[in-house]
Amino acid sequence: MNKNKANIIFILPSLAAGGAERVMSFIAQNINKEKYNVTLVVIGFEKDKAFEVNNVPIIYLNKNRVFTGLLSYILLFKRLKPKVVISAIGNLNDAMGIVSIFFPKCKFIGRIVNIDSVLKHHPEESNRYYPMILSKIGSKGMDYIICQSKDMYQEALNNPILKKRNLVVINNPITKSFNVKKKSIKHESNKVYKFITVGSLERRKGHLRIIEVLSKLDNMDFEYTIIGNGSQKETIFTKISELNLKSKVTHIPFTNNVAEFLSKSDFFLQGSYVEGFPNALIEACSTGTPAIVYDAPGGINEIIKNGINGYIATDDEDFKNKIGLAVSKEWDAENVHKSVYERYNSNVIINKYEELIDSCLKK
Repeated sequence: MNKNKANIIFILPSLAAGGAERVMSFIAQNINKEKYNVTLVVIGFEKDKAFEVNNVPIIYLNKNRVFTGLLSYILLFKRLKPKVVISAIGNLNDAMGIVSIFFPKCKFIGRIVNIDSVLKHHPEESNRYYPMILSKIGSKGMDYIICQSKDMYQEALNNPILKKRNLVVINNPITKSFNVKKKSIKHESNKVYKFITVGSLERRKGHLRIIEVLSKLDNMDFEYTIIGNGSQKETIFTKISELNLKSKVTHIPFTNNVAEFLSKSDFFLQGSYVEGFPNALIEACSTGTPAIVYDAPGGINEIIKNGINGYIATDDEDFKNKIGLAVSKEWDAENVHKSVYERYNSNVIINKYEELIDSCLKK
């Protein structure tokens, strides 16, 4: 390590398939190494990684759970002597807040990924639990909180602990160079429209309401690809069978070629009840694929520009109507791409992370 550079640690629970994991590891890989010594620390195991990470040293702590590693984090940080630690996902942020007690000269930045007031109505199945007192203690130890969207920022302002932290909005970046489809999307008689949804098969993602709407489309032939896996898989595919859509639906549990599937699709469909700042949505638009999405908190109203890169629907009937409106319109793929790229390309977002780190180093 270069002793003239500040030591920065990015810490994640795992490198499993997930938006937070991809975004944080991407920032760690691409942040300016001329300015900082960067290390990526992973709580879990190398065998569980779902994607490759390069251009940054990785330390795996081989822990099954975040809070079993508190002593390991303290000993590691004493050795690495970080000036800034950046973590993501709730319980890890809380753990870092507790660890911060032992490192008063280090700045701790937590990145929140959910809007809990809405998410609690669409809980994921989990057997993991930790006392709320740990969350309260940990939240107080954070110097900065990164919010992915304006909705998340407002949520943090309503939290009596988080609102006292330094809050900053930094959106998710477009993490790849996407090839924009060459052809515009326009209505054609007898066309089989290709719809796609990318996301974990969990309640909050709203797959069931998309499927219900698709079953009611009249005089429209389509194919629907679902990419993702999760606890609601059986429920979702039972519903698909009940609605006689099995022959129209293709399921891909996991792929590293999401961009290719997005590019070959006509429209991206999103049924989420809540989001952080949906990576799949900005990636779809990056390929030139417009989106029809339900209105929900989590940056959707920041990303989607009605009639430019897609439509936002208020309910099931409106979602059906917006699909009909979308297929009757001609979409310029390059304009769809520009609508997100100009705002969320990696240079724009990484610069914001570097500005935040620099402000920490000055204090």
